Amino acid sequence: MHDPSGAPPAGIARGRAAWSEERIAGLAEEAARRTGAVSEPVATVRADGGAVRVDLDLVVAHGVELTAVAGAVRRRVAARIEACTGLTVEAVTVTVVGLRLPAETTSPAGGDHPGTRRHDPARAPGPGTDAREAT
Repeated sequence: MHDPSGAPPAGIARGRAAWSEERIAGLAEEAARRTGAVSEPVATVRADGGAVRVDLDLVVAHGVELTAVAGAVRRRVAARIEACTGLTVEAVTVTVVGLRLPAETTSPAGGDHPGTRRHDPARAPGPGTDAREAT
C-alpha cells in the first residue's frame, strides 16, 4: 500500500534495507576507531525517519588536541553512516570520557586497560594539597 505522504514504507530507508540503531552504532564505533588517538568508542544512536543523531563516548590518547580529534571523529562517523545507510546524519556529539596515557604510565589494577586513566574526582587533590605521592 502506498503512503500518500511520500514517506518510505516501514523497514525501508531511502531505497536501502532498514538499519537498526544498534547496527548504525556499530558503524559509528568502527569509524571512530579508525581515527588516530581514539580507543574504546561507545555509540548511542537515535534514528527518526531518514535522520540519525549519534552520541559517541571515547577514550583519547593523552597529549593530542581534543578539538582536532573530535572534529575528525565527527566527520568520519557522519561520512561512514551516510555512505553505508543513505541516512542523513544530523549530529555527532563527541564526549571524551578518558585519556590513554603513554605505555610507560599504567593505571592501577581495577578494570581499566593498561595506560588508560579516567578522571576520578574523589581522588583529585583539593586546593592547597600536594598532588605528589610520597616515596
